[in-house]
Amino acid sequence: HLEGVRGIKLTKEQKSVKCNYAYFPVLFDGYRKKRDEIFVALAEQQIFARKYFYPLTNTFECYKGKFDVNLTPVAKYIADRVLTLPVYADLALEDVDRVCNVILEK
Repeated sequence: HLEGVRGIKLTKEQKSVKCNYAYFPVLFDGYRKKRDEIFVALAEQQIFARKYFYPLTNTFECYKGKFDVNLTPVAKYIADRVLTLPVYADLALEDVDRVCNVILEK
């Protein structure tokens, strides 16, 4: 449901990588709603997504003054926009539709 939606980027399969399907990361990059808005909308429907790579390790208090987050702009950009959606073996297709419908506001 999300493939081909403007502003939503899905991970592409890589030939030399075997996927374990532990996560379903989605990048909201120019979508009409920001990642955090989608996170809240999903939570309001009892759908629990995860902000992946957030916060960045180099922003932790214990590393303050040791690492400059501005030196990792790509990591920060992704961390501010990626959300992992629920995925597991027994996830019903109806639930997949429900997750996507919340994101797409159907």
